[in-house]
Amino acid sequence: MKTNLSSQNFLLLLICLFVVMLGYGVLLPVLPYFIEQLNDSTLTADQVAFHFGILTAIYPITLVFTAPFWGNISDRIGPRFLIFLGLGGFVLMQLLIGFSTSIEMLYFSRIVGSLLSSFLVPVVISNISDITDKADRTKAMAWAGSAVSIGVIIGPALSALLIESDIHIWIKSFHLNLDRFSVPFVVLALIGLFTLLVAIFILKTDKGLTKIKQPRNKMLFPPGKWAQYKELLLLSLIIQFIITAFETVIILQLKGSVEFTVSFIGLSLLVCGLVMAVFQPIVAKWGHLLIKGINKQMFIGFLVSGVVLTLFLFAQSKWFILLAIGLFGLGTSFIVPNILAQVSLKSSSSSGWAFGMQSSFGGIGQMIGPLIGSAVFVLNGNAPFILIGIVSILTALFLLKMGPRSNAKTLIKDITKKISFE
Repeated sequence: MKTNLSSQNFLLLLICLFVVMLGYGVLLPVLPYFIEQLNDSTLTADQVAFHFGILTAIYPITLVFTAPFWGNISDRIGPRFLIFLGLGGFVLMQLLIGFSTSIEMLYFSRIVGSLLSSFLVPVVISNISDITDKADRTKAMAWAGSAVSIGVIIGPALSALLIESDIHIWIKSFHLNLDRFSVPFVVLALIGLFTLLVAIFILKTDKGLTKIKQPRNKMLFPPGKWAQYKELLLLSLIIQFIITAFETVIILQLKGSVEFTVSFIGLSLLVCGLVMAVFQPIVAKWGHLLIKGINKQMFIGFLVSGVVLTLFLFAQSKWFILLAIGLFGLGTSFIVPNILAQVSLKSSSSSGWAFGMQSSFGGIGQMIGPLIGSAVFVLNGNAPFILIGIVSILTALFLLKMGPRSNAKTLIKDITKKISFE
């Protein structure tokens, strides 16, 4: 028997997603400054951009190679143990980062922590897919997307609050000095540890959802799976490339200007995440009333995102930047929940494999996004926005070719009817 969206398990899974993405939200605005501090500001801006791109990409690199494996394990033994392992890996990574004293230790922390936690998101989303009815699947995926977005929202705000000053802890003769850029990661470790303990005592395997042990499949794509999932997997790669490349470049651009502080960088990411958190459930529930057809909704999303990216070539004021970032978040809200819902509806017997592959392809996008974004940024500060915008618009045009009645004339006609209340 499937569970409803207010069940204890469902809510706890959303909290797990929130906590993991809280770590992502905290890391992004702080990381460039943390890199500089570890090297006593001896690195050039280009070197900081290089390390920032690599360190950001480590997590999705491990996701690319581990997600399908852990997805298959989840299908065979169930997700509960893997969720505990992922939360434990998350706690370890935050502690290692927080106490890093060199760039080498920072790399070690990201690699080890990512190996032990990068699979957590696809395993949790797979479990959400398993415990919800098909009728609630799109809404469940939208709530999952909102949990992710809210984590990204609160992360920058939390980091801006926690880096105000160093923390000194005295216990008799023991003195612990936490640098202000280390404080957010230690706090994250405590939050993750608390979530792990709650999950151990509360998270149960729903009745009727016990995984049936399946024969081990050594093929990356079982027969027919590539044809069934290829469009969704490629769209997952592209949208994650667009989002992570944009986040990387906007952080580097704002950091390079004396007008913008780490607090404003956090505010920018907060606006983007807030828009995504608010509009993803709205799109999932009422998007079809304005735009019929998932491909049409995703077309609008990619088109809006691509057009908005070109606006950053003319960005001058803080308000203009925040408005453009908000519009970008709105565009992606038409894409992410629709991709996740379609993946979940393709197959109910191998959701772990499906979401593992979706996360793996998304991880490829998350991997190349920071790498390409930071590399192109070093060559020219405006070029990444043009590149990402072109990719987004071309993807929108590709979506016009997919599915019945997906041509531009029909899409415009449908939207016009809704607006004019015909």
